[in-house]
Amino acid sequence: MPYRDVSVWLEDMLMAVEKVLDYTKDIKKFSDYFGNQLIRDATERNLEIIAEALKNALKLEPDLPVTEKKKIIGLRNIINHQYYDIEHDRIWVIITKDLPILHNEIKKILEDYERRMELNEL
Repeated sequence: MPYRDVSVWLEDMLMAVEKVLDYTKDIKKFSDYFGNQLIRDATERNLEIIAEALKNALKLEPDLPVTEKKKIIGLRNIINHQYYDIEHDRIWVIITKDLPILHNEIKKILEDYERRMELNEL
């Protein structure tokens, strides 16, 4: 695999978060989310991408200021290996409450990373 720095993994995370937020922007109720298999599948895939990218970013920079790192990676493991046990109401909470926070965190980390690159601090 070619070298990827932390910012590339963060960009992958940001793109996946933005996809989920876009897919679900017009959905206001859990029942509407749950009733749309296509959106559920796309959301779960992008949650996997978010976690995998985070896992790889943490290998390069273990102190990334992302809240709930272990829970994010743990969710990937559930989606990947225990797909039959996914708690869809919990995914809905992640979409509506947690992803907007993660979105802001990633943007802030990327801005800081870019600033440090410009100042040759990395």
